[in-house]
Amino acid sequence: MSEMFEIKDGLDFYNEICPDKDYLVDEIIGAGDLVVLAGDTGLGKSLIAHQIGVSLAVGEPDVLGFKIPKQRRVLYLNFELSNDEFNRRHRKIASIIGANNLLKNFNINVVGNKKGLFEDNWDRIIETIKNSYPYDLIIVDNLYASTDVNDEKNFDLKRILKKITDVANVNGSAVLLVTHHRKHHPEENLSIYLVRGGSTLTNAMDMVLQVGRSLQDNELRYLTITKNRYYSPHMNKALGLRLDQETLLFENIGEISEKKHLTPLTQEQNSILNSLPDEFKTADLKRSMIENGYSERSIYEWLNKFQTNDHIKKQGQGKYSKN
Repeated sequence: MSEMFEIKDGLDFYNEICPDKDYLVDEIIGAGDLVVLAGDTGLGKSLIAHQIGVSLAVGEPDVLGFKIPKQRRVLYLNFELSNDEFNRRHRKIASIIGANNLLKNFNINVVGNKKGLFEDNWDRIIETIKNSYPYDLIIVDNLYASTDVNDEKNFDLKRILKKITDVANVNGSAVLLVTHHRKHHPEENLSIYLVRGGSTLTNAMDMVLQVGRSLQDNELRYLTITKNRYYSPHMNKALGLRLDQETLLFENIGEISEKKHLTPLTQEQNSILNSLPDEFKTADLKRSMIENGYSERSIYEWLNKFQTNDHIKKQGQGKYSKN
């Protein structure tokens, strides 16, 4: 016989006082939450996850611009890199954030000669968690390499999600899954529909974080919160991330226009727009374009494109400012 549900009446439930939401990292990782970090290959998803994990373990005040309320214990499960490569990466990241005894709060699985790629590692993960110190956050990098089943088939993915939930339930840990986007056009805005596994995966998550690449600036990435079961003032906003190649750390440079960064200008358009002051008039653009051999008709086509794609903003009649 199945176990019965406990039932409460609405008045008793109304009179209960619930504690405030406990965040490991404000807005993006709550205690016990299931979180996915998705993006195309080569955007630095693993570096972002590593930076979050180390910052949380040593009790940094914030990471990627999001506040860390207090230090936590973290397990990073790596299914991609060799020990040597992960060590080189870890030494760079941790030496800047804080190479001290608090790094003992950041634990890493040891990858032997047999990596376990594309094998079902989730039962092994569960046993590891049961026989370890309780972790506040478990990072799995990445979902695709951690299992032998197709993470885009609903039936198989539901089985994986059951095991992921079992991992979280052992000690009430939050789980951060690193995963990939489906193939898509590079100018497509970030949305949960791009995440491998589709709605089956994202519906099960409490938070969905996605990483994109600027087509206007090859060195710029951006992070967007595309799902949050609770509240985030940054929901669906593109937060620019600049990578320091020496430290492998990302810096949040503030909100950017996703539309602008996904609709690059031609070399000629960039050159002419860059030659103008931050605030300019239609006559300024007209003069610059005519000097470069463009017709008056082209001037208004360019103005329309610049405005539509957030490269400039109209401030008044014939007056504009660069974004």
